[in-house]
Amino acid sequence: MLAPLNSFLCRHDFYWSERHGAERCRRCAKLRESDKPAHAEPLRFDTPAPRADAEVMPFPDPTSREATPLPGEPADLKTRIEHLAGGQTLDRAATLKLLLDLIEDGQSSDPQIVGIAAAEVYARLHAAVNPA
Repeated sequence: MLAPLNSFLCRHDFYWSERHGAERCRRCAKLRESDKPAHAEPLRFDTPAPRADAEVMPFPDPTSREATPLPGEPADLKTRIEHLAGGQTLDRAATLKLLLDLIEDGQSSDPQIVGIAAAEVYARLHAAVNPA
């Protein structure tokens, strides 16, 4: 008997029903009555304005960044470390270059200083820093 009155007593909670193409109450299933449909047509969005092409920066020339040994400087990393352990003094730039080359060598796929060679170099540097 109360079924016909449910839609009158209901506190409507409307949602958009794709199946019915209208707003429908969650509680009593009544369709919303209105002059104009709230969601009759799908929402349309304007296409955004085309963006300007991004500026592509050229890659830096790799030939200018290649390491060239200083005149009178041996190219072999182990030899340069041996000279440093033997008492050769280096300025700040040469010391930093030696450290960077050592780090790069450790990260490379074919390191020069590894295993027993690394232990020997470490022992020579340790002996040079801490004379007995």
